[in-house]
Amino acid sequence: MIAKAKSCIGGTALFNYVIDTKKGYELVRNNLSGESPKELFQTMQILQNQNNRCKNNTISAVISPTIADSQKMSDRDLRVLAVEFLLGLQIDPTKAQFIAFVHTEKEHKHIHIIANRIDENGKALKDNYIGFEAQRVAHETALKYGWTSIRQENKNKKQRADNTNLMVKNDIKTAHREVLKQKPNDLQEYIRLMLEKEVEVKPTINKQGNIQGYRFIHLPTGANLKASEIDRNMKLNDLFKNTTSMEPKDEVNKLFTSQESYEPQIQNWKIDVSVLFGMLSALQFGDNDEDDEQKKRKRRTLKR
Repeated sequence: MIAKAKSCIGGTALFNYVIDTKKGYELVRNNLSGESPKELFQTMQILQNQNNRCKNNTISAVISPTIADSQKMSDRDLRVLAVEFLLGLQIDPTKAQFIAFVHTEKEHKHIHIIANRIDENGKALKDNYIGFEAQRVAHETALKYGWTSIRQENKNKKQRADNTNLMVKNDIKTAHREVLKQKPNDLQEYIRLMLEKEVEVKPTINKQGNIQGYRFIHLPTGANLKASEIDRNMKLNDLFKNTTSMEPKDEVNKLFTSQESYEPQIQNWKIDVSVLFGMLSALQFGDNDEDDEQKKRKRRTLKR
């Protein structure tokens, strides 16, 4: 479940959008009379006109249960949810003017609430951090009634991601230790041996073309981590000083060449092409000179 709420100017446009029988049905209302969106808005305006200083005199909220929860919820459950939500925002559902309307045009049911921010005494209800409060209330209400909280789901997802990252880090560190036991001669051999253990090692290149660090890609999961994220002691530049002392660009080319296969290339191809074009150019210019000379001779003959 997730919820949003804000204070706004309100108006007939908001009422027309929310109160639409083509989209759903009315769930519950309090201290409002009228059937059409315009009539309901005019009823709310009576109190709002008592406080001209408050511009955002309407509270608009949306409560969205998960698809699975919404399919199981009865109208009674939805009414309980709407009332609990108002109470959580410190809006008294027995005194305030509000209407809750259920929209069913999407895959899951969700509740729209329009509430008057101006009370019967012309005083504006507090709306401090109302957006954050709506999220908090939705989370607490979901936990209270055994519904799914999006905040809790996100927390669970993060926990699962952290657990997966921990497993991946341990796998990479284990592969790293096993490869070092084989005493690779240089960084290229280290990369090749790590690849055999389903870990791809890639250098990170900065704008100057220098090797800034290394990333480890855990092929079974696709996790992509910096060496420092795995273990701060995994400093490949220190482990393979002889290899990494090369010119940065030469080092990068060598690393990538060792990991990729290339098709055989024709040697001196560019030289052959340049010679060929040189020959063609010479012939072409020679032909042009001969043609010009013949044209001049014809002109002299015609003049005579």
